[in-house]
Amino acid sequence: MNSIRFIFILLAALTVQTAVAADKSKGITYQDVKLQIARIQVEDSVSFDDAVESLKLRANQHNLKFVGVNAIYKEIESLTGQPAKRMEIFNFCDGLTANKMLQADPVMIAYMPCRIAVLEDAQGKRWLISMMMDLAKVKKLPADARSSAERVMAAMKDMMVAASRGDL
Repeated sequence: MNSIRFIFILLAALTVQTAVAADKSKGITYQDVKLQIARIQVEDSVSFDDAVESLKLRANQHNLKFVGVNAIYKEIESLTGQPAKRMEIFNFCDGLTANKMLQADPVMIAYMPCRIAVLEDAQGKRWLISMMMDLAKVKKLPADARSSAERVMAAMKDMMVAASRGDL
């Protein structure tokens, strides 16, 4: 459970700034957003590697480009000298959608690239966890950007469900 809590904190820290007293002297401003976390358990019959492969294949079907991975468990192991439960954060992007969203609202960069974490908890259960875009912010986008953003969010949900089942 500590691994899941760590990933929640990590995803939030990497992507969303919450409104706390802004330090006007440094020119920093903050914007409140509603944080949505999507989470689904990987079926017991689906291995970590099979879930990852399924995730990447389904992303490809949705024309989302796999742009990187952060195998954070390796960093934890190197820092602590102890084995860590496997946890990896996968990054995906649709450049045209990103461009539309950024032209409409540069703050949308905080959601890019789209990230889906695959991790193993203390009981050995595997999970897919992702932060989803703030629906209120998405609804404020121009129609073309909004439609593209909604398509990407639906694709991410489909990717997570497919990966949890090991679907190709």
